[in-house]
Amino acid sequence: MPQQHPSRRAVLGMAVGGLLAGCGGTARTAGPAAAPGDVDRLDYGADASQVVDVRRPEGRQVLGTVVLLHGGYWLPQYGLDQLDPLAERLTSLGWVTANVEYRRTGAGGGVPATLEDVAAALDLVTTERLPGPVVTLGHSAGGHLAVWAASRTALTPGGSPRGELAGAVSLSGVLDLDLASGRSGSSGPVRAFTGGTPRSASGAYAAADPAALVPASCPVWAVQAEDDQVVPREQATSYVAAAREAGGTAEVVLVPGDHFSVIDPEAPSTAAVERLLRRAAR
Repeated sequence: MPQQHPSRRAVLGMAVGGLLAGCGGTARTAGPAAAPGDVDRLDYGADASQVVDVRRPEGRQVLGTVVLLHGGYWLPQYGLDQLDPLAERLTSLGWVTANVEYRRTGAGGGVPATLEDVAAALDLVTTERLPGPVVTLGHSAGGHLAVWAASRTALTPGGSPRGELAGAVSLSGVLDLDLASGRSGSSGPVRAFTGGTPRSASGAYAAADPAALVPASCPVWAVQAEDDQVVPREQATSYVAAAREAGGTAEVVLVPGDHFSVIDPEAPSTAAVERLLRRAAR
């Protein structure tokens, strides 16, 4: 039976609660719900949140693998099921999808644990030999993680990647943690995730901030919803400017909709996202 997913209005309500929790809450969550029957759940660690849900297309030419990273300001109220509809859509188009869960702030995550999880999950995808090319795709805080994953080095949490990425697509991602740490709305979750301000937790920002790790190892597309009321456009433009100055390939892509429509498979923006994935695969 298909899973039931909350409406965008309901998700927006949860987001408001999440922002408040990010300013000092200590909410905890259990691991993700059992995977649907057509999903292969892989463990990359002992924690209940260290899993990857893999979907494989049937009867279609495989285009590659998309690694999905959900958002929610790295908070435990949000899980990988947020991206299940998008994973199902992309799988129906011929992509193998790997939907990643990870430890979140207040539930064993934060810097460096969350980053170590993402690194381990990506290394597992490589170890399992899922078909390439491999592209990361993340929403909001997951956009941060998708671009961070493309910026890994021997010195970042989790160490050097085992495989190469063809591209990274951020959907209204938090790509400049230094900037976000001083903005109303994002400062609480960012400081909880990193353990402080850029001054008091400078090492965490150096390890976790995509804007400080430019250039990425592959092209980055910073997709930004034109009517986003959660993550401002400056997050995309600031990152892209820094990446280009460092010699990287990065582009801001504006799409219609709001912060949550960019992960809605039925939204007009989905066609643009699908084009970017095919572009990365080429």
